[in-house]
Amino acid sequence: MSANLSDAAWSDFIENFFSPPNDLSATGHEAIERIVAQAKAAWLESPASPFLLPVSASSWTYWYAICPEREQRLWVGDLIRAYIGSWTEFSGKTVPEDSELPMDRAIRALTGPRGCAYRLLIPRDANAETKVHHSLVRLARSLAVRPYRRVSLARPLGRLIADFSDACAAGGDAKAQEALDLLEKDHRLSRANKLFLRLQYLAAFEKWDILEESDQLPDLIRLDRPVLASDALARLAMARLPQSADLAEFVQSTSAFGCLLGSVTLIRSAAGAQYYAFWSLSSGETAEAVAARLLGAGWLNQACQRSGLATLLRVPNAAKAAVAGAADPIELRRALDGGRLDAAIEVLALVQPSADLLPVLVELVTKTLSTRSIALLQQWRELLGESQIQNVLAGRFRDHEHEVAIAAERFGAALEVAFSDGVDATERARTVKQLRAQAVPRLMPAGALREVVEVIRPLSRSVDSPLLADLIDLLLDMERDLFVAAGDVAGIQDLRLIVVEAWALGDESGDRHRVNRLLDLVGRTLATGVSPEVFDELVESLRAGWAPFLTNTDLPLGLEAIEVLAAAQPETAGALQTFATLILSRIGPQNARRIEAVALETARMLAPDFGLELSIPLESGGQTAKGSSEVKPPEGSLVVIYSLMESAANRAAAIVRQWYPSVRVDTIAEKVATEALRSAAKRADLLVIADRAAAHAATDALKAARGHKPIRYARGKGSASLVEAVIQGFDVIFG
Repeated sequence: MSANLSDAAWSDFIENFFSPPNDLSATGHEAIERIVAQAKAAWLESPASPFLLPVSASSWTYWYAICPEREQRLWVGDLIRAYIGSWTEFSGKTVPEDSELPMDRAIRALTGPRGCAYRLLIPRDANAETKVHHSLVRLARSLAVRPYRRVSLARPLGRLIADFSDACAAGGDAKAQEALDLLEKDHRLSRANKLFLRLQYLAAFEKWDILEESDQLPDLIRLDRPVLASDALARLAMARLPQSADLAEFVQSTSAFGCLLGSVTLIRSAAGAQYYAFWSLSSGETAEAVAARLLGAGWLNQACQRSGLATLLRVPNAAKAAVAGAADPIELRRALDGGRLDAAIEVLALVQPSADLLPVLVELVTKTLSTRSIALLQQWRELLGESQIQNVLAGRFRDHEHEVAIAAERFGAALEVAFSDGVDATERARTVKQLRAQAVPRLMPAGALREVVEVIRPLSRSVDSPLLADLIDLLLDMERDLFVAAGDVAGIQDLRLIVVEAWALGDESGDRHRVNRLLDLVGRTLATGVSPEVFDELVESLRAGWAPFLTNTDLPLGLEAIEVLAAAQPETAGALQTFATLILSRIGPQNARRIEAVALETARMLAPDFGLELSIPLESGGQTAKGSSEVKPPEGSLVVIYSLMESAANRAAAIVRQWYPSVRVDTIAEKVATEALRSAAKRADLLVIADRAAAHAATDALKAARGHKPIRYARGKGSASLVEAVIQGFDVIFG
């Protein structure tokens, strides 16, 4: 809110607060004027601080301690006890939100549902009244010179990085940028790691021009990179290569990049698979060997999406292809120097095991964690003997021993062990970390994910409640990483349904972060198209687990869940009616004033779709007036809302038209760039994009057409998020 708007809100508040039944006046008395001035200064601070104001009504004296933010109430309550002591009774309870006293209504109008207040009754005793008055005046002065300090705890670094990854997976450009900004300011990350995260962001949202123009690109190519950073560079290289490019064109175009991905276990995208194939072939490897590796790792189809590679890798019996011939030390050196780890492993498979080459094999094992390299190490261990091998392994192998042990075990079996009773918490955390890191290469081979799903299904039903949350978080990460890497791979829908079921039946934590992630997963499930039976199963699971979120605070989350489900509901599915009724029927006169106006209006417009009519009392001037920005955009201003969820966009447009009658609102719901889409972006005074419910092609076109004009991004997919983005846009543009 701008300073002018805050000042205007304060003036209205003071006029209403110092009106009957309050016998005091805000002017004409030096002491009261001083207190009002202190209170105004506190309100106009950024963020606003708590303040005190007096009331005299029916010969009784009251003081209000007003908190602009509810999180301030405990601090203020402690100060009241410290300053007043036993001079007056103080219960520590805030003023009821449904109080109809004129002063209470004035406070609610000023702070909205985010604030609260204490009301103190001063006893009718001259001595006590004097003591309390002096104490409260000192408290008012103390609040003025010692404003409220928020406790700002550093968020766990793992959570920040996970939020960043979730936003990239969901297509939330703005949310990913917000998370990246926090990470780039975090002192716990090195400069190189911050650089790698920015690289991932630019690749996730295909901002190739920005990446190519970056003066840090040479450093990114030169540095020893994590897997995701290497794959991001491969995506850049392939984005700049024509779809029909042949081997010669690849070599010419990518000479600056080198061997970005030396093993199929390092591939994390279709572009990465294509780069790996092109680089291996250009280094002289046979098409049979390259195709066999890609097929075994589950990436051959993705590599063949390029016509040039499809021709080269169309090899009969590729699955049975093997490296033929005798061991060649020169070829081993060439493979190692070129970073072609898989080729080096294939050469080592042909040589006689020796202590001299053992360090080379160990390094290949730790870099690839491939089934082939681990099996080869075990063969050498048996042939050379444990005593001869230990001295060689001790130095290089020690730090990687645990991850290699996990990689050598079946993925499903490692999951079962990690979440079995009696496992040490530290050991479990180490194992879960390794399973998370190894999920994509371990689950991409044909049939691997389905095999693991058969383990997860009974495991999720048997794990004790305290451990179930950790299992669900791991499964959410696995699904996200697989989807980002290869899309809707075989078996991923089964995994998604198990995750939702496990959450519904066993997670009683009420964790909002987890349920938001779950809704992203549900959105991806529905995007593939599901049968009415599967849809109803999903909805029933959500309904079964939604009890902790049936609160006023979580209403926006519930509304978004309803809208996401409704946008993909098959014609004959019927479970959504019950779920929507569960959430919407809780809204009524008893809690309407405690709900944000945007959510309340969204619920009011959504209810008729389910045969409901909400009984919501109107405040004077209209309940929804509180939800709109006090900034009034110029008459005829054009707002354009883009979202693939047409119903949510239309609902948001209706709310904006209702609150801002002089504003024009258009909606766009196109998946590809069109001239109409570009024209709307150019003409709009404000463009709002639901980037978590959008198509890359359309959003790229919108951004290009928009130029330097402002764009606002919705925090979610639903109507309320879109309306909030419009209001924030008005504040920024016209405030």
